[in-house]
Amino acid sequence: MTLYKYDFEGLWFNIYRQVLKHNESMADDGLDKNQLREVTTSIFIATTQKGVHKPIVINGFMESVMKKIQMIKDRKKQEAIYTTINTIVKEN
Repeated sequence: MTLYKYDFEGLWFNIYRQVLKHNESMADDGLDKNQLREVTTSIFIATTQKGVHKPIVINGFMESVMKKIQMIKDRKKQEAIYTTINTIVKEN
């Protein structure tokens, strides 16, 4: 029997640091702290489900993330957030 030890807390904080870094580049147009935690948790869930459970469909995940940040009306900002989150998910 093989036992796996997962560092979920470390992974969550690693993702959070990446989200913060990308958010800082958005200056005044960045997300607030609550939104950052929600986005980080969504990315964390998608990342861990790839290896622990069945693979998820990224398109559905990305749609749910976009729903969380739908108050951002600028299409270019939405695309930047989508691209950044997609990159983070693929890196983890």
